[in-house]
Amino acid sequence: MTVAEERQVEATEDIYSENGMKLVAKGYAINRSMRDRLIEHKLIKPLEDCMAVSDGVTGKRCAETAERMLDTYPVLRAMCTSERRASPVQLIADSTFAGRLQTLLTVYTEHQAGKLDHAVCVALVALSLTQRMMPGETDALSVMLVAALSHDVGELYIDPQYLQKGAELGPKEWRHIAAHPVIANNLLKDLTGLAKPAAALIMDHHERLDGFGYPQGLRSGEVSEHSQILAVAEMLGGMLDKGGGLLQQAEVAVKLIHGEFSRPVIDVVSRTFQEYREVDAATNNEALRDALTRSRELGERLDGILRVQDSYKPMFDRGSPPFKFLWRHAAERFESIRRAWSSTGLDVQPEGSWLTGEPTAMQREVAIIQKEINWRLKELDRELHARVIRLAAGDLPMLERYLKDVRALATDAESVTT
Repeated sequence: MTVAEERQVEATEDIYSENGMKLVAKGYAINRSMRDRLIEHKLIKPLEDCMAVSDGVTGKRCAETAERMLDTYPVLRAMCTSERRASPVQLIADSTFAGRLQTLLTVYTEHQAGKLDHAVCVALVALSLTQRMMPGETDALSVMLVAALSHDVGELYIDPQYLQKGAELGPKEWRHIAAHPVIANNLLKDLTGLAKPAAALIMDHHERLDGFGYPQGLRSGEVSEHSQILAVAEMLGGMLDKGGGLLQQAEVAVKLIHGEFSRPVIDVVSRTFQEYREVDAATNNEALRDALTRSRELGERLDGILRVQDSYKPMFDRGSPPFKFLWRHAAERFESIRRAWSSTGLDVQPEGSWLTGEPTAMQREVAIIQKEINWRLKELDRELHARVIRLAAGDLPMLERYLKDVRALATDAESVTT
């Protein structure tokens, strides 16, 4: 309620005492002094659920942001326009946020520039994919809308420096970042209405079915398809400002590592990409050429990591049982990444010359795969490090020597290309 000291807060409905006496009328401004007096009464509903920030986040404001984003990104407009389905923009416009949920959304979206745009973009994509995958499930749409808009509210409790683009994140910093789904879940799970089921989706939206997500490392059968849709929507939201080919990037990302996402989720992303292939066309030829020139570098890095793994195998075989379990899981993940690399054919012809005669769409897909592989390698190192700290701390010095050698391969490759 400290927001009431800085912003105007008003009653979103008539506030009644337990004996039925109306204490405050809907729309009346509530300052700190009135709030303290109301707390002294036994109320029919919790006070925090009967108030909202006067100029805070509303369905109308989110819908206006959505329209602006549809004008900016044609592929989003194409995804959200259908004669057979309700308009995601209208669903957003018709939504109502009150009480602690509205306050959280307001504070979060004003926390850093661009947060409202990102939240609304994720909501548009999540609603569109939910409509395609679960037609007729209106309750699922309502929950998904709240989850999508609120998915990053846990960042309110994370040092803003850690959230800056390009921030160098060590193990300590990453532990803070990885906690944001847990924080969001704790903020929302005890609220009334849609916030509680939305909290469950948010808690799991960084999990992956192969067990290499966070914060809990859940596996297949433990992560709902609703949470997976939210995961894909956030992935797409993060890709918007990185050039065209939005849906193609998403399709590659969800298929790259076998077992990360369920088949129905992969299928709905693929169908959406095929439906809007022309609108989704990418034009960043410079980035494409750059990716292809780095293909040999990536292949050499993957081979180098394999050699480092072989050299550390005798040492790892003497590790503790928890460490050996974690290492086997990480090694399986690395093999999946190598198989994704082999699927491009660049392991045979690493210079990529054979691609010059292929269609642009094929070249673009290979470039996206390379980009995703680089990200997955970084993600693998970071998550393995975090899990060993948590579950096999006695083996941490050994793992850190290994990671230092692996990271040196990337540094060496960068120095060669520059």
